[in-house]
Amino acid sequence: MVPQHAAPVQPPRAHHGDIAMSTAAAIAAAGLERLDNRPTDVLDGAILCFAFFRDEVLRLPYFLDYHRALGVGRFFVIDNSSTDGTTPLLLAQRDVHVFAAPGSYAASLCGVTWLNALLAAYAIGHWALTLDADELLVYPACETLPLRAFTAHLARAGANALSGFLLDMYGAGPIRTAHYQPGAPFLATCPFFDADTYHERTPEGLPARGGPRYRLFWEGRDRPKPSPVLHKVPLVRWRDGLRYEASTHRISDVTLTDTTCVLLHFKLFADLLENAAREASRQEHWDGAAQYASYHAALRDRPDISAQFAGSVRYEGSRQLVAIGLMRDAPCAS
Repeated sequence: MVPQHAAPVQPPRAHHGDIAMSTAAAIAAAGLERLDNRPTDVLDGAILCFAFFRDEVLRLPYFLDYHRALGVGRFFVIDNSSTDGTTPLLLAQRDVHVFAAPGSYAASLCGVTWLNALLAAYAIGHWALTLDADELLVYPACETLPLRAFTAHLARAGANALSGFLLDMYGAGPIRTAHYQPGAPFLATCPFFDADTYHERTPEGLPARGGPRYRLFWEGRDRPKPSPVLHKVPLVRWRDGLRYEASTHRISDVTLTDTTCVLLHFKLFADLLENAAREASRQEHWDGAAQYASYHAALRDRPDISAQFAGSVRYEGSRQLVAIGLMRDAPCAS
């Protein structure tokens, strides 16, 4: 694919009030309502994070702090009728813009319609990182290389997007004992992962299915649908006309480099049983929340189920993931 170096699309000449009204109309048409009144103008070169949350007060403090430390300059968050304190927590953050989505998650194509509306309104010309509350971005040398410098490397390599996969993290004992305290590092509770239990890969060699969720909830069980897709494209330099097609699992017309990322995925905290029961009952996720029904059935039948096994590896950092082949660090042009 030919690298794309087009300049950011400029909006048509109009009064600022006209642009604001047009943006507000587009947001409303997508079923979203702006809850904060902070100015949404951002600095040139700022990296923006877009996210969808529902009842994530447990994970939010650390999620925000972690990505601020990487270099995210502003957060644009969709809140789908949270009742656990997520909404006031978000509204108390000076760098977070909050949009209520009172409608059906399923009807919004599992949040894709909402996310695409926000990205079209606010992300054009910026690198946009799109995540869930249980995901932490890891890229080569992220411990010392700021995200803004990393995206500059990607741009010099001719890329306008970064692909990766969900690396499910878990604790040392039964899932029900992986109790997490808000604000603490996620890795303090779930420091382990699978290095090589991936039975399906993308054409580029990234894990596409497998890992601990497959081992625990699909392998050896009669499931009508395969285990969750792991591949994602979470970081994109956004331009007019781009759209995610299935969460961040699929997007067309972007240019990737050989460098990849990993999203450390912290779904296997002790709250999984409660969350799985709730979401299986709501049936708002993909395929009627069949994945959550699978989690709930297994955890209900085997309360002491644990992801840890002889092949578990303790996380040490981004260099470790490159060394074992779960992440690629391709040279970038200087």
